[in-house]
Amino acid sequence: MAYQDVSYKDKIEVLLNHPTVKTSVKLSNLLGVSRNTIVVWRDDDSHINAENRDSIDFWYCKVIGLDSLNDIEIESTVLPNNFFFEPNLKDVLARRLSFGSLEIEVSVDEGKFKQVIDNIIPNDMNTQAVLEVVGVANATRRMMDTISEDSFDIDSRQIRDWHYNLMQNIRRDAGQYSKNIRIIPDAEVATTDPEDIEAEIEYWVSKYRGIESVMDMAKAHAHFESIHPFGDGNGRVGRLIMTAQYLQAGLMPPDINGYNKAMYYATLEHAQTSGNTKPLAVFFCEQSKKLSEYHLNKPSAVQLFKE
Repeated sequence: MAYQDVSYKDKIEVLLNHPTVKTSVKLSNLLGVSRNTIVVWRDDDSHINAENRDSIDFWYCKVIGLDSLNDIEIESTVLPNNFFFEPNLKDVLARRLSFGSLEIEVSVDEGKFKQVIDNIIPNDMNTQAVLEVVGVANATRRMMDTISEDSFDIDSRQIRDWHYNLMQNIRRDAGQYSKNIRIIPDAEVATTDPEDIEAEIEYWVSKYRGIESVMDMAKAHAHFESIHPFGDGNGRVGRLIMTAQYLQAGLMPPDINGYNKAMYYATLEHAQTSGNTKPLAVFFCEQSKKLSEYHLNKPSAVQLFKE
């Protein structure tokens, strides 16, 4: 059963009965709430807010879901034939992936996202929210339009350019490596020291240039997110890089979004802290397959985001 299909009351009970948690004291510490709150939730989970639901999902995936992924074979999904010569198909993929990548980080309504992409600005949408949509959508589409060129290369300059495209007019340091210590919220991951970022990115570029396997892409993604080179937008630029690597290899990229973000973050942190990237690679494979089956192979695929 997918974690999304398990009730929050049941997730709490499973966590409380797991040998790594056991007590309400431990669980309340993990979730950042009081013991009394846990008692209330066990009786009625209807009042759990979105932030706490995300936290419960993450710990459920981390404690319960990771082991099962180690036993699944890695099976990549190839791109449809002539993908790069099918503008409608590229448009579907660009819109789907850009919305998902933004959705897991900020509060964005799918309907309003579609409107902004179609140059209709909702009256109740603030300037930064509009810029975030425009940035991720344009950066994704530009990447897809240029990736088939012989001169295309994922190097440090390209990474900084992508960050600039994503964050221009949002951050003053768009396209520039951070000069400050960066902390990944709620994660036990140490980021690269500011003075070492440039050298570490150059090493990352040389190590992962031309990779073709999903396992290598999972390693590259976990490594990049651990470097965390920018002041903000690291997740968006990291997923854009990963999408480019998938497309270069002729593979369908994973659709990472608000629905599956708990497993994404759980497998990513596990890869970063344990060195075991297989659960992350398996997660990528599952989401690539779903994207291909549910969105791109349907006769009505080109209507996605347009209806």
